[in-house]
Amino acid sequence: MAYGDWNQGLAWERDLLRAVNVDLGILDPLMLLMPWLGTNITLLPVSIATVVWLVFVHRRYHEAVYLAVVQAGSNTLNPLVKFFLDRERPDVIPRRGWYDWAAYPSGHAIASTAMLVTLCIVLHRVKGWRWQFYVMAPLWIVSLFSRIYLGVHWPTDVLGGLAIGGTWLLFT
Repeated sequence: MAYGDWNQGLAWERDLLRAVNVDLGILDPLMLLMPWLGTNITLLPVSIATVVWLVFVHRRYHEAVYLAVVQAGSNTLNPLVKFFLDRERPDVIPRRGWYDWAAYPSGHAIASTAMLVTLCIVLHRVKGWRWQFYVMAPLWIVSLFSRIYLGVHWPTDVLGGLAIGGTWLLFT
């Protein structure tokens, strides 16, 4: 059977989902944990706490507003695009972990791209630190990969979320 429509995924997407459906052994629990770094359930409280810290401890109002705007946009873009582009989740491998709503775009990719990078930028501006970029980059990559590995997103869902999150990051 040939695939290539919006809800059935492209042939290369189906092949990739099958290819990554391997037992990673002790790394498997990490794949189930990583998406929590890229969800607004985690990022929203971290963002609020950071905004409060920026305002009341450092009096850095510009950075606080910047972070709040990125968070608000990230929180809004995901459900808005999902509403208009209602794509079914993959059915190639068993889905695992937490997922909700339509598949496209990956909200984890939007949020982790926009918010994790913004948090790193803000920490650099306020504290002059650089270490967070080196910590964030591999966590971000593993988090994005985990959405495909867990079978809850088509690869193009993650690429679309990455593009939307990156565009929002550049816009802000």
